[in-house]
Amino acid sequence: MSYWRERATAAIDEAIAGFPADLNNLNEQQKKELRCAIDASYPFGLRKNHPYQVWLDERRKAFYRLGLAEAQTGSKGAKRKPAIGCDAIVPGQQSLF
Repeated sequence: MSYWRERATAAIDEAIAGFPADLNNLNEQQKKELRCAIDASYPFGLRKNHPYQVWLDERRKAFYRLGLAEAQTGSKGAKRKPAIGCDAIVPGQQSLF
């Protein structure tokens, strides 16, 4: 496992540790809070380049594992990654609008 992947996984696990042990029975508000907590735990500087891509990959894996995201069927029948939003503004990331 690479250095970046280990740090990303550790940050996500630390964010998850602040929630109840039974993550399968979270209500929608708690799921939203968990998604935001994971997003806020980004451990690297700027959100670009290889570390950010590794973070996104580990984040996506965690969201699927925790039941926070489901694969969606695209227009051609293929599974595609879901777009998951978060109302919180993440430090270091600018708004496009």
